[in-house]
Amino acid sequence: MGVSYTKVYQDAVSLFNGTAGVSFDISNPVPAGLVEQFGIRIVGTTADVPSAASMSELISQLRLTFNGDQIYNFNTSACDVANAGQSRLGAVLDDIGGFVAENPSAVSQDMTLWIPCGINLPTNSRFELSIAYIKALQDITDAKFEVWFKYGKATNAMILGNATSQTMSANSQVMMTVKIPSFKGATVSGIILQNPDNTDTLTEVIVKPLGDFAMTAPFLRGASGASQNGYQFVSATVSDTANLYSSGVSGYYFIPTYDLTGTDGSITLLITANDNVVYTAIPVLSLATGGSGEAQPKQTASKATGSSPSILQRAEE
Repeated sequence: MGVSYTKVYQDAVSLFNGTAGVSFDISNPVPAGLVEQFGIRIVGTTADVPSAASMSELISQLRLTFNGDQIYNFNTSACDVANAGQSRLGAVLDDIGGFVAENPSAVSQDMTLWIPCGINLPTNSRFELSIAYIKALQDITDAKFEVWFKYGKATNAMILGNATSQTMSANSQVMMTVKIPSFKGATVSGIILQNPDNTDTLTEVIVKPLGDFAMTAPFLRGASGASQNGYQFVSATVSDTANLYSSGVSGYYFIPTYDLTGTDGSITLLITANDNVVYTAIPVLSLATGGSGEAQPKQTASKATGSSPSILQRAEE
């Protein structure tokens, strides 16, 4: 089978608002096949911009589970409607091979988050999705929330594990042991390292699997490719015709680990920060996969029809 886009869920309630932060849990059966990407789409109308830049800034948690197995678990405490740059979620998607497609309009909202997946679903499969929003600047009306699956081909499954937390001690080196989920044959492609707000408090980090030397925030952004305007986002307050670009997101750092194996369940980071804050680290895993496309039902029995045989059959019976 080739590529197909399938809408697997839609409602008019799992949306942000301008009154308070909200969260929703969604589940639904899904067709079998290899899910190349999954998409979260929000479409509707606002009186003005719902956040200073990308609408993805409003999403503080996104967790996806297939048939009881957690595949993707992103969360952050740094969402801020006043942030005029790239969102944390948008940065994660840029770093792992996904993207945010968003209409650059202050009032006509249409955003889809495309997240790499690579999971081959058997028949009778089901997805569960949890999503949380912070309070927006505006309500959204005439709106829809949709979940899409892009069926196609993929070389590997992408898994975002649970976050590990560690409290820093200002200007002192602290060891952080990042827990790695147990998936047979999985390798570690990277680590998402965050501090709790949109400020750069990282002084340096030693990533033990990569060597014994300290890396600063600019060094990490160079190693991950972010420093070459690697983040792309929409800001309708600046332009309604073009995307903007950024070479970094304050308080967010992506550490490539080059498909690390043999971790024995953890990776050690030696972190020095200039504040007593709680850092979180989310491992990004890759797992070889197979299959392609959406499974389609096939008919194995049919009968040729025509007017002449039908007339003869009717006349003889």
